[in-house]
Amino acid sequence: MPESLSHFAHHLKTLRKARGLTQQQLADRIGLKRAALGAYEEGRAEPRLVNVVAFADFFRISVDALLKGDESEESRTRGSSLRVLSVPVDASNDKECVAVVPVKAAAGYLEGYGDPIYVQGLPTFGLPLPEVTANLTYRLFQIEGESMLPIPSGSYILSTYEEDWHRVGGMRPYIVVTRNDGVVFKRIENRLDSEKKDLWLISDNPDYPPYSVKPSDVVEVWRARGYLAFNWPTPAFSGMERIQGTLDSLRAELQAIKSGGAC
Repeated sequence: MPESLSHFAHHLKTLRKARGLTQQQLADRIGLKRAALGAYEEGRAEPRLVNVVAFADFFRISVDALLKGDESEESRTRGSSLRVLSVPVDASNDKECVAVVPVKAAAGYLEGYGDPIYVQGLPTFGLPLPEVTANLTYRLFQIEGESMLPIPSGSYILSTYEEDWHRVGGMRPYIVVTRNDGVVFKRIENRLDSEKKDLWLISDNPDYPPYSVKPSDVVEVWRARGYLAFNWPTPAFSGMERIQGTLDSLRAELQAIKSGGAC
């Protein structure tokens, strides 16, 4: 079997399973017979170019990635390499569900993010809101810690999948899944196109210093769209009230000193 055909067969099967699709479901979407798809996945038949292009378009990867598994740094950060995104699917209507990644599952997520069985086993729900559009893939990550206050620890961040990492940044908040730190919630300054070639992760809480993450350490990037919290954030004005109270006390003390000196 030619090497490219072997890569194609393996990648096609991996991508189909990651989407939670049966051979018949994928064949119907591409416009093939199930037997033909089965032969492609087993390496028994060489696909026509038009079918290879159709598969690449459906899975949103390049033809080279599908045939050869291109894993160059540029193709990986652009999302054109073979990056598998597993999504849970509602068997009753074949629609994507929103998977929930609670704090307790964060460590397991780093190991199982590409495993369709693991992702399908995560809690899921639907969100029938006009802001949650069907053309995007959503995931709900629970965060912990105080680095992004006033969003409290324990909040759930509703996020959408970012395929091209060169488009992230602009100091917007993101969920970043990293090999070293796991699931983190930070704002991103994108420096991939600079000489630094990294993502600069920044906390809203100034007590937490920013730090650099290289693309090789990044597994997934999700743009934060909203959050669900069961503890109300501390109002920003409460801190200003304390400062104002301190200033008023100082003014009163100075006035008392001046009055005492005048006597």
